[in-house]
Amino acid sequence: MAEDDPLEPTGIDAGSGRATDHDQYLSVDDVPDIAPTAELSWRTRIIESIPAKRRALKYVVAITIAVLWIVPFIGLFMASIRPLSEIIGGWWHLEGMTVTFENYYRAWNYSTAPMGQALLNTFIVTIPAVLVVMLLGVMAAYPFARFEFPLKTTLFFLILLVMAAPPELIAMGNFNALREFGLFDTYMGLILIHIGWGLGWVVLFLRNYLLGIPEELEEAARIDGASRYQIFRTIILPLSTPALVSVAVIQFTWVWNAFFFPLVFMRSPELYLAPQVLPLMRGRVQVEWGLIAAGSIMTMAVPVLLFLFLERYYKRGMVAAVAD
Repeated sequence: MAEDDPLEPTGIDAGSGRATDHDQYLSVDDVPDIAPTAELSWRTRIIESIPAKRRALKYVVAITIAVLWIVPFIGLFMASIRPLSEIIGGWWHLEGMTVTFENYYRAWNYSTAPMGQALLNTFIVTIPAVLVVMLLGVMAAYPFARFEFPLKTTLFFLILLVMAAPPELIAMGNFNALREFGLFDTYMGLILIHIGWGLGWVVLFLRNYLLGIPEELEEAARIDGASRYQIFRTIILPLSTPALVSVAVIQFTWVWNAFFFPLVFMRSPELYLAPQVLPLMRGRVQVEWGLIAAGSIMTMAVPVLLFLFLERYYKRGMVAAVAD
């Protein structure tokens, strides 16, 4: 019986499904081509390195932006805990640094515009302006997201139009309206201005979020006999918690830091808000940089702490609203 050719193509026994003796050998055609494989591996490494380079570039850009944002805050804090004589030469000079909290004490009890009273006034205006906007916003956004009614598109377009208008455009009309109704230079008048100005973007934001809630949940509740109010209270509101938290954080920050509206509609010094008080700490003879820095730190600490406390819900609400 002739011996098998070692270069003969391999085969498989049809009866047993096992490899025949020919499987022990490879033909010339089965020998891999090393050069193309090496070239392919080289190209693969280059292609795989591109995403890594992009990620590295993103990290570099992110770190650069973070440094540009953080360094001024570090300088502000350093200026707030040092006497004026050390600040004039530059806050970055740390030789012989003297740490003192006198600037905070002086800012809190400033004679013409105490920051303590200004922060209290800011809370009095901000909290109602946030809570009322949240309540009215979700009640207005739900019909836009679920119902069909006459002039729906027109009303939604008007909301977008109001958002595009600058505050200076409506200042004179609001000024005359508040004087007519006796609300000028009052907390209530300023609260109403902030509510009206913030309601547009809140309706748009919450409407986009509610569109992402499955309607099957509401249909199942209706089959069980739930009314529209019960559906809104037991399904829509709990599921809207992340979006409502996002609204609260953004609206709180905007109202808290607002300068134009208080400047126009508040004239009594005892009613001044924190953003109004800061320029008054400038000093008459020379600029009190430490005093201004301490007042600025106290003013911005409140919204920063609020954001850190609600950060988890804020991110969820922002991602869901933008995605929808």
